[in-house]
Amino acid sequence: MSDLATVEWPGTSGFTLLLAHATGFCKEVWRPLIEELRSCDVEAPALAWDFRSHGSSPPAARPVDWWALSEDVVRIASVAPAPRVGIGHSMGAATLAMAEVTEPGLFDLLVLIEPIIFPGPYRRDEDGPMSVVARKRRTWFSGRADALANFAEKPAFAGWDTRALEAYVDGGFMQAPHGLEIRCRPDDEADMYAAATAHGAWDRLAEVRCPVVVIVGEHSDTHDEAFTAQMVERFGGPAEWVVVEESGHTVPMERPAALADLVATAVGRVLA
Repeated sequence: MSDLATVEWPGTSGFTLLLAHATGFCKEVWRPLIEELRSCDVEAPALAWDFRSHGSSPPAARPVDWWALSEDVVRIASVAPAPRVGIGHSMGAATLAMAEVTEPGLFDLLVLIEPIIFPGPYRRDEDGPMSVVARKRRTWFSGRADALANFAEKPAFAGWDTRALEAYVDGGFMQAPHGLEIRCRPDDEADMYAAATAHGAWDRLAEVRCPVVVIVGEHSDTHDEAFTAQMVERFGGPAEWVVVEESGHTVPMERPAALADLVATAVGRVLA
């Protein structure tokens, strides 16, 4: 049994969707994808959760270890009805793959969106650019409208679907006496990024033998064509990769309709 905060979407299809968010975000950001999947006639029940130190979940032990985060994935997914389709973004994608390594057969299909899995050398990077940015994160806003207006003006959020931005503010912030306060604290987010280069999952991708679809954004600054092709070759089972046009790293938030089409196609091919 897990102590993480979860959200469920009921459904009728004979498989379960398990949704793992990226560092700094929250379970609610999957709402647009679920809406678009329903438009594609994918009626599967779905479950998303807040990773530790995110959303409404309890804090992670520090320094954080992504393998420990993947243990939470195992606890959540192992009690979900099979077949199981894991859909993860960035850190969430990495921990889904890591969960499949430690619990072979946990997933019947993995859809990994820009997974943060890179070759060594493996070490924590306390002063990496993402950690530095995270520590400067603004922690509160006067209200929901203030938060939405702030993010809408930021280049990192410029391409987001409006529904995703609203979902992030709804789940990623909590009401406080002075307005809305961020749930994923800057130091915790920085610690998550510092651990991103230490887990070594790259060396174990051959142990992932279920079908895998790796999805990357056309304008990704982390997963170019050559690197993604190299990653896909390392999986131990059938694997492919797809580029989503007009998207950067945050594919689920920028192009939920395109992502839903890809998920529907993969599910139809693998689980039919």
